[in-house]
Amino acid sequence: MKNEKTVINEIREDSSKATQCRRDIAALSALGLINFSLISLFQLGYIRKMPDLPGKVFDTRKVNTSKEAVLLGMPDGVVSLGAYTATMALATAATRFRKPSRVLDVAMGGVVLGQALGGALYLINMATVQKRACIYCIAGAAINFASLKPLRRLFKRRD
Repeated sequence: MKNEKTVINEIREDSSKATQCRRDIAALSALGLINFSLISLFQLGYIRKMPDLPGKVFDTRKVNTSKEAVLLGMPDGVVSLGAYTATMALATAATRFRKPSRVLDVAMGGVVLGQALGGALYLINMATVQKRACIYCIAGAAINFASLKPLRRLFKRRD
């Protein structure tokens, strides 16, 4: 079998700063997918009980079954899964297609910023309205906030 250069090989071998930023964002999105898969399965009823940290403040069940955990008429876990998937797809597409990469990066940035804003608002809601915390939601917000650093690097680069 010949060593053909495939699209995947081209993406994997791209060593540009922009691609490294996109990889970092995609890796964080992959963590978000794992985290929010658990939340989504709980909200769907497949997982009956999620482990919690000890203490009265942690109540994953209350937080993830609250009316605030509904976004666009759906459980927010599933909506988050879609956003993380879109982020990974846009990161890959921007690396693959050079000409529209700026537009794809802006679209990805919009998703990442939206998730970070959503995470911040949900943390505020947990602290002020629900007066309970979900460790999985806190982890999700941290992932969303961490994604802002490579996103900033992506837009600050000069290539």
